Amino acid sequence: MLKIVDHAVVQKSLTRIRDKNIDRVHFRHGIIEIGRLMGYEYANTLEKKPVTVNTPLGVAEGIKIKDIDNIVVVSVLRAAIPLVEGISHVFKEAEYGVIGAWRSEEPPFNAKIEYIKLPDLENKIVIVADPMLATGHTLNAILNEIKKRGTPKKIVIFSVISAEPGIAKIFKNHPEIEIYTCSVDEKLNQDGYIVPGLGDVGDLCFGKPCL
Repeated sequence: MLKIVDHAVVQKSLTRIRDKNIDRVHFRHGIIEIGRLMGYEYANTLEKKPVTVNTPLGVAEGIKIKDIDNIVVVSVLRAAIPLVEGISHVFKEAEYGVIGAWRSEEPPFNAKIEYIKLPDLENKIVIVADPMLATGHTLNAILNEIKKRGTPKKIVIFSVISAEPGIAKIFKNHPEIEIYTCSVDEKLNQDGYIVPGLGDVGDLCFGKPCL
């Protein structure tokens, strides 16, 4: 399932961070805000049950969100750090995991997993946060690793911008996955970057690494 988060506030934030003249502070804040809003969007899809609560003056009807405490958020380092910060504002009781992965700079852009630290995933809702779903190679490799480590109740990808080739690859290999994204861009350039996209999220958030 592909869900485009088209809420006006999300799209306003996305428009702002796409601007090539944005500074690092505002770019990072925009990613955090988008993560928070995507969290709200997804939380609204979770099953709810009616409850009652005693107020100082009587009894009121309310709801309880099922599975709100049954979530694992996986951060794909390093670009997803601010996105996960936003998500954590919504899922405060979630457990967290991290995966370090990188993609080769030349076609076919093969992915390599270098670090994994995950909590128990059995029967959990696993949200994999990665701001850019481009070729799909990295996320495909990450999903393979997650499935080796348990049987989640559901796996959901949160991506700020996705490209059609990456979406197609994920659904070909993992058809049950849910993808939440704020925009679907049509193509990739020769370097495997999404066009028009917004650039390298890790560099824009934290600065270019010194290698």
